[in-house]
Amino acid sequence: MRSPALLPDPGDRELSAQALLPQGLDSDQARDDLPDLIWLKLVVRTDGALSATDLGAAVRYRALYEASQERLGEIARLADPHGPEGSRFAAAVRRLADGSSTFAEARRSPNGPE
Repeated sequence: MRSPALLPDPGDRELSAQALLPQGLDSDQARDDLPDLIWLKLVVRTDGALSATDLGAAVRYRALYEASQERLGEIARLADPHGPEGSRFAAAVRRLADGSSTFAEARRSPNGPE
């Protein structure tokens, strides 16, 4: 397993801002959230740096997975109003999103499993 990226402790405002800003994170918000994240055992503080625990990494990956599922649902909803062809596409995307179909199956049979 790859080791998690270390971030500076948000207590050091300048160093923290330099590390968090390129990732789209607010150092003030990170500092405010830190006690809760440590209490929930999502991050640990070691030698002036923060790192995600295995639980923290799992929570992050779960959030990414759920966001991806939501995005696929939005794509399917976008295709729905575009007539019969759009409905078949939307159904194929939904099957892919819920895992009931592989990409190859969805391409072969846009109307559903045969």
